[in-house]
Amino acid sequence: MIHYTKVAGWMGFPHLTVSAGLTYSYTIAYKLKDKTGEVWTTRFTRFKDKKIKAEWGAAYVLYEAVPALMKQLDLNPKRVAFIPALSSGETNANPDRSIPWITKGCARRYGAQYIDNAISKNVHQKIHSIYSADGRSAELDKANYQAKKIDADHVFVFDDIITRGDTLSRIALAILKTNPTCKVYGIALAKAESVAFCPNPDNDQVPARWDELWKHGEQEYDARNRKG
Repeated sequence: MIHYTKVAGWMGFPHLTVSAGLTYSYTIAYKLKDKTGEVWTTRFTRFKDKKIKAEWGAAYVLYEAVPALMKQLDLNPKRVAFIPALSSGETNANPDRSIPWITKGCARRYGAQYIDNAISKNVHQKIHSIYSADGRSAELDKANYQAKKIDADHVFVFDDIITRGDTLSRIALAILKTNPTCKVYGIALAKAESVAFCPNPDNDQVPARWDELWKHGEQEYDARNRKG
């Protein structure tokens, strides 16, 4: 079981299964592999399936939750950089994909730098379609992450789902290779987990406010579509 501490409503993980280069990682809730009907798990699945309403729900939560986390961490926004993780098919971040535009929105609300071209990589197979840890690691070897110089002290890498932490770790190590004095953190919607290894299989640790924000985001999407 990977233990976490609560930080400004977030699940804060000091360590993941693979966490080389990462100072800390934060997620909203669990995405349960064997309890797919759980409310937050369903939401994260819809987000992963590129459902636009779920993307709006996630954005509404993160636009409030990320600045609250940063305030708790007591960082100088001018020395913080937010960067999006890359999908398997990307070499550079596509600004129209959900994670980059949500990351940019979070940076704007907090006052941090947003850098969409901080990292690059090679195209590789989708990791979630590979079921062995060794197979995932071998596929990620092909990515060969590279990072540019980043004028910041703290770099937050935004992604959708954390499973073992292997992808985030590779990004972190690439950033540290070029920026050795930085601290690198992971930010994600969810930590993938099985019920047997999860202390909160109902995600009852999530603040009620975030549930309302997600609903409001989806309702706002519906309202704007009706007007259109």
